[in-house]
Amino acid sequence: MLRDWWLSLERRPEPLTGRQWGMVAAATLVAGLSRLLALARTPWDWDELLFMLSLDHFNVARHRPHPPGFPLYVLTAKFIRKLGFGDFHALQALSLLGAIAIVPAMFFLCRELRMRFSTSLAAAMLLAFFPNVWFYGGGAFSDVPSMTLVILAYALLFAGCRNPYAYLAGAVILAVAVGYRPQNLLVGLGPLVIATIFQIRRSVARVVSAVALLAVIIGVSYLMAAFLTGWSEYREAVRMHQAYISRTDSFLSPTRPPLWRVFDDFFVMPYHAPAINIIVCALALIAMIRSRGHVVVALLTFGPLCIASWLMLDRFSASRFSIGYAPLIALLAAEGLQFVARRTEPIVAAVIIALMIVWTWPALSIVRPSISPPVAAVDWIRNHVDARTATIYVDTGMVPFAEWYLPEYKLRFIGESQPPPSWATRQPGYYLREDASTSPHAENFIRPHKRLWDLVRQRYFEVSVRPIAEVVAFGKGWYWEEGEGPQAWRWMGARSEAALPPMPGEVRLTLSLYVPLDALGSPPNIIVRLNGATIDAFRATRSFINRELVVHARSDAPNALVI
Repeated sequence: MLRDWWLSLERRPEPLTGRQWGMVAAATLVAGLSRLLALARTPWDWDELLFMLSLDHFNVARHRPHPPGFPLYVLTAKFIRKLGFGDFHALQALSLLGAIAIVPAMFFLCRELRMRFSTSLAAAMLLAFFPNVWFYGGGAFSDVPSMTLVILAYALLFAGCRNPYAYLAGAVILAVAVGYRPQNLLVGLGPLVIATIFQIRRSVARVVSAVALLAVIIGVSYLMAAFLTGWSEYREAVRMHQAYISRTDSFLSPTRPPLWRVFDDFFVMPYHAPAINIIVCALALIAMIRSRGHVVVALLTFGPLCIASWLMLDRFSASRFSIGYAPLIALLAAEGLQFVARRTEPIVAAVIIALMIVWTWPALSIVRPSISPPVAAVDWIRNHVDARTATIYVDTGMVPFAEWYLPEYKLRFIGESQPPPSWATRQPGYYLREDASTSPHAENFIRPHKRLWDLVRQRYFEVSVRPIAEVVAFGKGWYWEEGEGPQAWRWMGARSEAALPPMPGEVRLTLSLYVPLDALGSPPNIIVRLNGATIDAFRATRSFINRELVVHARSDAPNALVI
């Protein structure tokens, strides 16, 4: 069977009838119009902001964007921006174009793989309406346009088994796809080798030209990324990013679950839609068991990317990262569907697609009309905080949002530390942070979880801005603030340090403590010191303790409190 399939690559696929062309056009139109329903009103994700920043100042060392730089993706968005689009909408327009082209590109690929007309169209429509593909096609990400380019390159290279012009075009499109995302080479290498086997018998010069075009386009793309960044800075940024991925995201990370446990994150449930996941996985499994020629080739070509993603990428972002090999999943599902449904294949495919639409729609209906929490938070700052007098203390997760939306403000990036208390800053200050705040004066910006929680990485659903009005600067030994409703508290270890503002004379110090006696072997002894002097010592025999002390504070320096 594989031999017959191989020999068929030298012939054109069976031509389509007028009615079939009409069906492809109608499917393309329907899927294309549906892409408009996924357009997000504002950016929401960290990576979107990095791409936006890269359009103004490309610098891989500053992660504008992430190493190794996505150079041709950024360049394409720059061209679109010249048409009058803003940075976000230029990137979004590029995603939209890639999303609209999914159906014709995937149909073209399936036909070149010698799949039936109905199965090819089913695969194209399934891919277009996969919840993650539909959703991320409306943002400012490289995933969907990159995927579409890979599909087109894959299809052209298979057409290039018989057509020299398609072979050269496929090599060029593959090079552009690699310039969008370097891992695309893992997918395109197999089709390139297959097409080259056919073409090298006809013209060695043509093969050399194709390989040269591929190498030159890829090489120039990433050399330009290095040049714009600076050679040594670029090399160091790539090295550090590789080390970070290995240490944090990959199977080498000590905090990552074993591979067998994250298998379902990447290949079974990249988004948590149980009915859809079960149907698609069952159909894909049937196709793999049957192992027809085009299925085997698709598995071999997409396999390296699947394995690399499983081994190296962040499992919490599998919904987005799995888009890279979503064409394989769609192809397998359509092939399994053809075997199971046979004559009712179009009807069953339509039912599955309808199920996907119904499941995904609630998520789209949230992001399309509403402002994302990070953007709402920086908008609040722009409308309520004076840039001339205030300092914005920015949590790590909000850095790119602050850099993009608050360039005229005095920004302080504080990483994992706490913002200073108001008496230490001597000027108005605000704390911009991912996650909600329990402070009574905080402004919280929250996006409903609902269906989105099952579809995307669970970040940036809650963002807060609060004025820095704390009296206490919590230091070593204290954990992050927790809260429930209007109440807030912090856990401490065996020893904690804090700083209180300078105050003259006698002052009142009030402590409210909770001691987890049920978790301790015996009641602890608690000692309280202020500026080195012991002001209280007692044995904690109760869980809830309130102490009120009159102490002598100093006015010429912060008062050091140690518990």
